[in-house]
Amino acid sequence: MGGGRGSGGGRAEAQYMSAKISVWWDIENCHVPRDCDPHAIAQNISSALVKMNYCGPVSISAYGDTHRINSAVQQALSSTGIALNHVPAGVKDASDKKILVDMLFWAVDNAAPANYLLISGDRDFSNALHQLRMRRYNILLAQPQRASAPLLAAAKSVWLWTSLLAGGPPLSEGESLQPDSNSYMSSSDSLQTPLSNATQLKQPVDSYSENPYLASQKSPYTARVYDNKQKGKNIRRSPSQTNGSMTTSAPLWTQEDQHNTNSHQPAIKAKQFSNAT
Repeated sequence: MGGGRGSGGGRAEAQYMSAKISVWWDIENCHVPRDCDPHAIAQNISSALVKMNYCGPVSISAYGDTHRINSAVQQALSSTGIALNHVPAGVKDASDKKILVDMLFWAVDNAAPANYLLISGDRDFSNALHQLRMRRYNILLAQPQRASAPLLAAAKSVWLWTSLLAGGPPLSEGESLQPDSNSYMSSSDSLQTPLSNATQLKQPVDSYSENPYLASQKSPYTARVYDNKQKGKNIRRSPSQTNGSMTTSAPLWTQEDQHNTNSHQPAIKAKQFSNAT
């Protein structure tokens, strides 16, 4: 280990040496080890950055459910300048969303060149990091042992979380983290519904089926229900009909029958008139 990802390439470029460094710590993803002195974390992170020529002012923000963190650890982190942001547990990807929002707001208030150090192994951050990198922000990363390939691709230098905690150097170019077999599958993928899936959700569902997924099967009954609904839509859109002849609350078959019945009414009236004369 030593010298970053490529002995010279891992060190800070001139424009980033004295630039601000914002550290974003997903404390639920990268825990404080039990054998670690929490009072030393902030200093060790700063020391590791200085060794790579990142000498600008450092701010560290940690995110997670603080109710799950020992009160002594919380006090130690707060007393050393780490901002603890409480994110209640139970909400899916809540910490990730909070970090992403704050990271982007930080970019609004701090123009490039500047440095981001993300402490997380969650690939949900990969898109944001790549976007920031294209806007001339320098991306640094600290991860647990299991690596996320999209995050690795966005970062200039990558630390093991345990190495950063000790103030150690980042991984060299010849070293690599163990690939995560699920690095291309994420729980947040369900939050980003593809357009094709979004349109499928708008398809009619068989109201007689207890399982909505069964309604997507093209059974004859479901096809007839769908066709009738389409016919109803065509009838309502017909320019020849007046608003008075439309009864949206009535079943579709009564609208069709009513339309057919009305077509015979003039003949009936004519017959009654001839009998009267």
